Amino acid sequence: MLKHPLTIKLTDLAIFQGIWWLAALWGNSAILGLLTLLGLHLLLLSAQLKRDSLAILVLAPLGWGIDLSLQILGFWNLHSALPAWLLVIWAGFILSLFYSLAWLQPLKPLYQAAIGGVAGALSYWAGAKMGALSFNYSLPVSLITLITGWAVILPLFLQLIKRFEHHFGLAPFTTH
Repeated sequence: MLKHPLTIKLTDLAIFQGIWWLAALWGNSAILGLLTLLGLHLLLLSAQLKRDSLAILVLAPLGWGIDLSLQILGFWNLHSALPAWLLVIWAGFILSLFYSLAWLQPLKPLYQAAIGGVAGALSYWAGAKMGALSFNYSLPVSLITLITGWAVILPLFLQLIKRFEHHFGLAPFTTH
């Protein structure tokens, strides 16, 4: 188990990026590698294992459901009726909110929204460029929709994590 805060943040960042790239490049074909990376995260950063595990179980399906709903509504094509790779990305993202992205928590919701809008849209656009998904609308319409959606999603998930920790009596938003 890692203990130094900078090492923890950098490890989380590296593992989340590994999950994102593996998922974007190989999708469901990489599920064993994706689960291995997720397991490695939980093993190396196990000081808050209960908090992290419960957050994944409760919040990752919520994010996954948002993305699956967009597929059902015809916004995009995830090239799979059940993209398990996307659930693992959401799990990694939820964990990153506790670690490498914890710096977002004290920001004002307006800043969280701006960062979420830009970073979220760019992430999905990059995934589309890599073939992980296809937009069913023009690029400008797709990006404006994603910017708007992620301007709501990021602050919402940061609030959910705060409430989640409080509800379950878990450790506060911290990296150690």
